[in-house]
Amino acid sequence: MSSDHLIQLREDAIRLREGGFTDLAFKKMTEFLSLVHPSFTHSHHLFLAEIYFEKKKYEEALKECDIAISIMHDFIPALELRAKIFIINSEFEKAELDRKKIRNIRDIEKAKWDDPDHYYHYK
Repeated sequence: MSSDHLIQLREDAIRLREGGFTDLAFKKMTEFLSLVHPSFTHSHHLFLAEIYFEKKKYEEALKECDIAISIMHDFIPALELRAKIFIINSEFEKAELDRKKIRNIRDIEKAKWDDPDHYYHYK
């Protein structure tokens, strides 16, 4: 499978979703995910989670969020969506745990940028 084909699959999925063709977008993204190494697919699982969420398929959306978070533990967009799903499911304690994790991630990143000796500032 060529990288051009993989890129085309992903771009087709994005365009189809933007055009309102979520079922076809989901199919294209699922095909893409079946062909690539999972180590960099967290955002693509979020893409699927968002489609499930839009269709009010919250359990499936939650599973995709969990996959995205398992790949990238500090992936704030997946944590935010998962917290929304927990609230919809009246799982307020779990939602608060995700919100707390999000605040912690943001605080850590802010501290890095605030520290003039942090490697982020090296030229």
